[in-house]
Amino acid sequence: MSAPWFIVKAYAYGLMRRGWNLRDYVIYAALANDGYEVIVCIGVQRSGKSNESLQIASWAKTATLVFKLNHISLSAFLKHVNEENKPPSDFIDAQPIQPTEKDVWTEVLECIQFTAGDFVSYLKEVPENEPTDVVVWDDISGHYTNMSFRIDPESYAQVDSAFTVLGTKARIIITNIPNINRLTKNVKDHMTVQLFIGRNKLREILRVFRLTMKNRTNMNEFLGQLEEPTKFNIYAIPSWAWKIYETRRIKLAQDVFESLSTQVDMDHAPDGYISVADAVKLARDNGLKWGVSTVQQGGSRGLWKKATAGGFMFIEQESFMKMIEAESYTPN
Repeated sequence: MSAPWFIVKAYAYGLMRRGWNLRDYVIYAALANDGYEVIVCIGVQRSGKSNESLQIASWAKTATLVFKLNHISLSAFLKHVNEENKPPSDFIDAQPIQPTEKDVWTEVLECIQFTAGDFVSYLKEVPENEPTDVVVWDDISGHYTNMSFRIDPESYAQVDSAFTVLGTKARIIITNIPNINRLTKNVKDHMTVQLFIGRNKLREILRVFRLTMKNRTNMNEFLGQLEEPTKFNIYAIPSWAWKIYETRRIKLAQDVFESLSTQVDMDHAPDGYISVADAVKLARDNGLKWGVSTVQQGGSRGLWKKATAGGFMFIEQESFMKMIEAESYTPN
């Protein structure tokens, strides 16, 4: 049976390469400085998404360390890939000096980020035009969901900007999420690999690529299978590295629950909190033309404290007044 036309076209344009698996694409992206990969691991809770994400990152870190340890030139690597038409993994595995387990997993642990703020800050520290090889944004939906553009527009804009300049900051970004529909659009639009993990640890790995169509101006998105479905070894990560990662992940879970506890719906507003309508009146009594939207958005952005009671938002009067005073301040 012949391949679908869009798969044939993907090979013709170099969007997919025959004989390459996911590890080959990761190694090439980490070393070649030719484009980037955004890999999204999807699966239900406890399916191994984070485990797989860290293992993929280890492929990139291993390749980078092999380059350094063996003093390999980029031209030698590209000759192997492009002229000899061989998979990148063959080149890396054939090098005489291989990094130690500790060196590889120390590097992997340092590149794991959990929140939007940590992710953006990490990329900001990367020197311009000297992109890091790989960043793992673990459990992206823990602090950053498809509703972030509404409830936290500032974080959404920062992440959006980070993905806009991917080529100059990171060659590979790996993230994971239980439900692809919960992934924000600004991340999904840059996705190049979609990896689904079933409960039986069987992986389906699909290449995401976009092709133009004749007589049409829009781009069309397609999925091509990179590998036959296979299982992965959840014990490939050293136990000492996994314990360090688990400690950090537990801390993330605690932070999430603490955040939820401050926003959970209560029967009555806490002492010192006023309704949005009263906050609007308070602002206008002080000469500010703030409306309901301004008050609500200010609470969502953290300009003043907020709480929810009976399905309605309430604003902490003290922090709200401080912002009114700052807005009304006129220097002598």
